[in-house]
Formats: sequence, structure tokens, C-alpha cells
Amino acid sequence: MKKFTLKELQQLKTISQGHTDDLKIKTADTKVWLSRLTVEDGMPYNNMVTVEKLINGKWEIVEEYPANL
Repeated sequence: MKKFTLKELQQLKTISQGHTDDLKIKTADTKVWLSRLTVEDGMPYNNMVTVEKLINGKWEIVEEYPANL
């Protein structure tokens, strides 16, 4: 799957806000979230991207990575 840069994700409209993340992309089987938390908040890195896939009817995290500039 394509890894998105921070600039790409920031340019996208936020579809909805979760407790700590902004939903940036949603398709029938994929969601891409950009975290609003930082390392100071306890995250493994700043600008964390979480990719979820719909697998057997359940949303599962399949990838997490830092969005590079």
C-alpha cells in the first residue's frame, strides 16, 4: 500500500475526527488516519499514520508508520 507523506494527508479534508486521530481517507475496505498526538503524548513517533483494512467484516490495523514530510 502507498505510504502517504504528511503534506499529502494534511492537504486532504478531514472526513471525521476520532478521539486522537483524523480520518483522511475512507474507501469500502480501507481507512487512513493521521494522529494528532505526538511523542510527548506517548506515541511512538510524531504524525503517525494508521491504516485499517476491512478483513472478514472487521476493521483491523494493518500498518502504522510516521508520515514523513
